[in-house]
Amino acid sequence: IVHELHKPARRVFKRRSVLLKGIDDLWQADLVELIPYSRLNKGYKYLLTVIDCFSKYAWVIPVKNKTAAEVTKAFEKILTERKPNNLQTDNGKEFYNKLFGKLMKVNNINHYSTYSNLKASIVERFNRTLKSAMWKKFSLQGNYTWLPILHSLVSKYNNTKHRTIKMAPADVY
Repeated sequence: IVHELHKPARRVFKRRSVLLKGIDDLWQADLVELIPYSRLNKGYKYLLTVIDCFSKYAWVIPVKNKTAAEVTKAFEKILTERKPNNLQTDNGKEFYNKLFGKLMKVNNINHYSTYSNLKASIVERFNRTLKSAMWKKFSLQGNYTWLPILHSLVSKYNNTKHRTIKMAPADVY
C-alpha cells in the first residue's frame, strides 16, 4: 500500500538535451531543504545533492545550514573521491561566494549556472527520486528521521538500473 500511496503520475515534459563527453564531464549540484525535520536529524536542515550527469551516480551530504563554509566543506568531501570538469548549480549564495569559488579554482572546475526555468534538471530529478524514497520510508517507519537511512537510500539508487542509461550508475562508475 505504501508503494501505491507514493506512486507518481507519469508526465512527459519537453527537455533540452545535455551533451556530455563522459564520466566527470558535468556534475550538477543542489540543496534539498528539510528544515521541518531537523530536530529529528541532529540539527541537519539540508542535503547537498550532487550527480554526475553521464553516469547518473549521486552523492548526498547532510549539512546543518547553507553557509559558504558548510556547503564548501561538504563539497570537498565529495571531491576526495572524484572531480568534475564542469559543475552546474543554481545561482544561490551557497554556491557563489569566495570560499566555493576558491575551491572550484584550486580543483580546476568550471562552475556555472543557467539562467532559465530548466535549471539543473538532472539533479532536480534526482532530488525528486530521493525525496520519494524518503517519504516511502517515513510512511513505513512512522516518523521523519532520515539521517540513519540516508546512506542506504543513496546506495540503493546508485545500484539500481536507471531508465535512461539502462544500467546502474555504480556499474558505469
